[in-house]
Amino acid sequence: MGHHNPSHIAADMRAMAALRLDDVLVCTQENDFVWFPGKIRFTPQIAQDHGIRPIALFWGALNLFGGGRSSQFLLEHPEGFQVGRDGSHRPAGCYVNPRCVQRIQEMIDTVAEAGFAGYFVDEPTPLVDCFCASCRAQYAAWGGDDLATADAEQQAAFRRRCVVDYVQKIAGYCKANHPHLETMCCLMPHDRDLWEVVSRVVSLDNLGTDLYWVNQERAVEEAAPLIQEMAALCQKQHKVHHEWLQCWAVQAGREPRIFDQGEVLVRARPDALYVWAWEGQVGTRETCDDPALAWAKACEVLTLAKEV
Repeated sequence: MGHHNPSHIAADMRAMAALRLDDVLVCTQENDFVWFPGKIRFTPQIAQDHGIRPIALFWGALNLFGGGRSSQFLLEHPEGFQVGRDGSHRPAGCYVNPRCVQRIQEMIDTVAEAGFAGYFVDEPTPLVDCFCASCRAQYAAWGGDDLATADAEQQAAFRRRCVVDYVQKIAGYCKANHPHLETMCCLMPHDRDLWEVVSRVVSLDNLGTDLYWVNQERAVEEAAPLIQEMAALCQKQHKVHHEWLQCWAVQAGREPRIFDQGEVLVRARPDALYVWAWEGQVGTRETCDDPALAWAKACEVLTLAKEV
């Protein structure tokens, strides 16, 4: 999750360097841009001093992407909230809204100028229940009539198109204004119908998925075809292919499955293997039941990945 105090940042980076990690994805939250800027200011240089590449991820931005959702921006710009079909308020923001997109772009400017090497679009997913003015206007602009009266198939197609449009806008903005940034995106398994079309976004450099099955009963070997599918799409479109290993919210007794699934991931040889999250996300609401044991299993996987 990162920290604003450089001494704490440096301690984590020393531990990451000892594990021979190459990248660190830093969860920069909206509040870090206002009240805890040390995380953004100090992390890039400290990471680079330890031979680690810093990647920015806006965790919880717009009350949408990832956890830790607490958006001061939406409180100050209530027009950015999602709106239900009946006009009721929704607590999350809408990435179709131009002002929301502008805020994300402003935050990208800040992390790019601070020295981050990449920006990660975290799990964009269709907004199935937003009928705000921006969504209605975008639906009309793309040739539709009334979004609220469109049938289920038309709405689903529109929502998927909005995801692709958002990724294009963000990745394109990065390349136009901060070409040094590697543009990255993770699409969830349940958004598999978006994998192929998002892989064709020219301004996107890096694409992957997160098969978080540790707490499920699914056989870990069933992940292999999905990993191969993502790998093939990335190879075809000349993207870097990444995958995620779960080390968050792991239930007691399921820690061995971290290594079991990690073996499957390592055998698939993605270009990058990331772990969510550092030290089992200890100290957060998404911590593992036994973060030390979970992290030990994740470290075994990281060691294995360096040996193949």
